[in-house]
Amino acid sequence: MGVTLGINDLKMVTAEMAQYPDMDYSGLSFSFLKRRLTYVFEKLKVRKLVTFKERLSESEFREEVKYHMAVKVTEMFRDPGFWRSVRHNIFPALGERFSVWFPDTPSGEELFSFLVLLKESNLLDSVDIVCQHPSEKLCSEISLGVFDSRNGELNHSNYKRLEESDRFEDYFTNENGELTFKRSLLKNCRFRTKAAGIAEEGELFDFIVFRNSGINYSYGRHEELFKEIVEHIRPGGFLAIGVKESISGSLKDYLAVVDDKESLYRKPGVKNE
Repeated sequence: MGVTLGINDLKMVTAEMAQYPDMDYSGLSFSFLKRRLTYVFEKLKVRKLVTFKERLSESEFREEVKYHMAVKVTEMFRDPGFWRSVRHNIFPALGERFSVWFPDTPSGEELFSFLVLLKESNLLDSVDIVCQHPSEKLCSEISLGVFDSRNGELNHSNYKRLEESDRFEDYFTNENGELTFKRSLLKNCRFRTKAAGIAEEGELFDFIVFRNSGINYSYGRHEELFKEIVEHIRPGGFLAIGVKESISGSLKDYLAVVDDKESLYRKPGVKNE
């Protein structure tokens, strides 16, 4: 029988996890934490809370927890209208050289979609991308082009809704029977193991892609996190959030709407000012 997690249990578990680097999940909503930790306990065959607490002292166990806490994106080019808007509204304004940050990269599908879009817009050599997640194992997989190939037909279908030409198969390679994203397209991507949404001091980016991650946080932490992320947008730079998410509070008046339907925003100012 699995572990039943109440609110007090969740508070205790997250407090224990927060004692370790990049494992502060206390800002996530209780409903999300309950679902995700129940899944983690099942995957790691944890039957008692005390066992989980004890095993957190093991670095390999902590890595497995961080890996399974990730909610992976299940398809490439999800919301094709969003990608069309990025190509038409964002790319032309980014300049000759630009930087992009994915503050939470739980799987490769979103990143790979972005790289295909860059390639087909002749911008792949103009970008520096930082991809981030607390799981070293997950970052390694993405850097090697690993993704869930079971959704190949859906990925291809989304791509065809976006592109006039069909070069989808050009972006993948078959290695020992495993279909992977071409690593040559990842040449300007840097992966770092760090908690979601936490940038280095003084970092600024021209475009930040933080889609569908904010919905997992409590209201208070959601507001704080978005403010922190916006601080790392270069003046005149852009922010993408999920189509089911929204900007609220003071940020709603501060950021200019680029595409309300696709949740694209611009920070006031001019690049390099």
